[in-house]
Amino acid sequence: MEKTILKEFLYNNKLKFSDIEKSIKVRSNKLAYHIKNLIKKGVLKKQGDEYQLSETAEELIPYISDKQSPIPVILIAITKNSNQFFLHTRKKRPFKNKLSLPGGRILSNESLDEAVKRIMKQKHFIDAKLQNINSISLEHVKKQDKKIHSFLLVFATASTKDKIEYTNISKDKSKIISSDYSLIKKDIKKQIEVKEFLTID
Repeated sequence: MEKTILKEFLYNNKLKFSDIEKSIKVRSNKLAYHIKNLIKKGVLKKQGDEYQLSETAEELIPYISDKQSPIPVILIAITKNSNQFFLHTRKKRPFKNKLSLPGGRILSNESLDEAVKRIMKQKHFIDAKLQNINSISLEHVKKQDKKIHSFLLVFATASTKDKIEYTNISKDKSKIISSDYSLIKKDIKKQIEVKEFLTID
């Protein structure tokens, strides 16, 4: 219900209670309850007899949808040579217990350089520095002939001065996530430019 209410603000800056009630066709007491919750959470604010998104809730706009979007993920390759890479064993699904490149979601308001530093430090206690963006790919994960996840993979190389343990990718190929192995083998020597814009609304 709260998501349905928020959708009304995709095309309207301000709305009266009666406008929301008329548009989503819900009982007034039920609507009042959910609007009150959204105000408590700091998502909506009331000015006079109108409601609008709070300043902090504006960042929710791209995510207010029933449609699922690919998750933007950065995968980080730190290598000793063409056959030795820093990998780790995934603890969660998908690909639980498989060897994987270190990586994670790219957060809102985060540059790719910041994402590399945060992920490597928080997850692996490694100080790393972005070197290159090698490629961008779209990965679909299938289970029983059905696509269950989609990821936009930003493949990057990074460096570190920390002492780390490397995995021999030829020896352990069968244990590595197939898409990670493919990126390592095919895209490690590539380099692309990713432009970053700061746009004023």
